[in-house]
Amino acid sequence: MSAISSSSRALHRLIYASRVAIPAADVEHEVGAIIRASIRNNREHALTGLLLVHDGWFVQALEGPAQAVMERYGRIVDDPRHADAKVLAAGPAEAREFGDWNMCARDMSAADEAILDALALRAAFQPAGLSGPSALRLLRAVRGIQERTQLSGLG
Repeated sequence: MSAISSSSRALHRLIYASRVAIPAADVEHEVGAIIRASIRNNREHALTGLLLVHDGWFVQALEGPAQAVMERYGRIVDDPRHADAKVLAAGPAEAREFGDWNMCARDMSAADEAILDALALRAAFQPAGLSGPSALRLLRAVRGIQERTQLSGLG
């Protein structure tokens, strides 16, 4: 096996931010369409991740084989629903952070502003300015809230 093919199969994580380029009235419908297509397509390519939609921004972590992650990101950049895409972090990952989801979206409500406060993002939400570690902390916090919400719904 060549070094290129083995590295293309190694676990890779890419986190990006992009502006939502969808009319406000259509965001919920379009994000639903993105999620449905992502679940279907990402299973085939061993991709997982978490998609956060908040205040006119997408912030997403994609995890999987390096080649599949980069191909998916290329499609996102070309998708007219995304504008001004910026990679916040990319590289090998030791383990999946978001392996329980093929793709998940969280359109944060006012109650979820506590996440942003906890991460010291008290000013306007500007994820394109986040460092890679800060973006990962944000998405981990969202994942934690989702897990707690799911568990409380079971009781």
